[in-house]
Amino acid sequence: MKRITLKEIGKQLNLSPGTISKALNDSHEISAETKKMILAYTQKINYIPNFSAKSLKTGRSNTLAIIVPFISSSFFFDFYEEISLILSQTNYQLILLQTFNDEKKEKEALELCVQSNIDGIIISPVKNDSSLSLLMYIMEQICPIIIFDRINHQLDTFKIGIQNNKVIYQATEEMIKNGRKNIILLLCKDIGGNASRIKGYKDALFNCSIPYNEQNIVEISYSSPKDDIDEELERKISSLLSTPQPPDALLSTTDTLSLKVLHILNKLAVKIPENMNLIGFSNTPFANSLNPSLTTITQPTRLMADRSVELLLEMLKNRNKKNYFEFETYFLDCKIEHRKSTSVSRE
Repeated sequence: MKRITLKEIGKQLNLSPGTISKALNDSHEISAETKKMILAYTQKINYIPNFSAKSLKTGRSNTLAIIVPFISSSFFFDFYEEISLILSQTNYQLILLQTFNDEKKEKEALELCVQSNIDGIIISPVKNDSSLSLLMYIMEQICPIIIFDRINHQLDTFKIGIQNNKVIYQATEEMIKNGRKNIILLLCKDIGGNASRIKGYKDALFNCSIPYNEQNIVEISYSSPKDDIDEELERKISSLLSTPQPPDALLSTTDTLSLKVLHILNKLAVKIPENMNLIGFSNTPFANSLNPSLTTITQPTRLMADRSVELLLEMLKNRNKKNYFEFETYFLDCKIEHRKSTSVSRE
């Protein structure tokens, strides 16, 4: 099918291609009546703008990129959806790229952004220093970058996330107040926020006069929610349950681990919440439907998306002003959604 050009549209409407282009870009130079007429005609003929040609001409693509570890995570999927909804009210298009927690794939995704003339990037990095030199080059020479969720990255830019130590402290403290004293902290290995989460966990134990047991810090290696980690997870949980003083609570820090550990505890016939309190770090909409329903730490996805887009568009608006911004890190509050997996006290 032959692509319809602005020249051909102009010929049909007896207008110049420049007038057609300005009208489609909502320029103030074109009257409302002319814009209405041009828009009606382009919709009638199903005209699709040639963004590649426009990008070559202007050096801009009107396209933003969001780069996430994996879209199968409920948190990252919700974040992507929120960004899409926000940008649907603007002239910007959005592309989604996944790194699968792999530094090589992250580098490839960033290189694709450069090759595609992307105007701005919102990224949750693989590690605290991953692709640092490339990210710095892109920030200085190509386009602005916002970091979200994994905000311990070394790149100097705006970052939007949560206070991991604070929310883990609160969740650990709640379990302790519920009579639990031998609490597992379950982590995904090599995730940027782990140090902060471990600190919150240790601080809560210390302030409640409960000894810290390093065996209760359990790290699971996986690069994607599709990885088969059930065997490793079951082995480590079973080992702790077979000790003279088995754990009586578990705090999981990713949505994938939260769902898997609930299944494994049920498989091992561990009674929840009677013998094991369970709090998951998850935005899954199915938390109420699980057996038992899962108490979760829920991240403020919508607010995080709003702030990310707001800051990125502000950076784009002032992209030619040197030293215009004083970069900040924004910490947003989480909330703990209480359900049946933490309902029984031992006191």
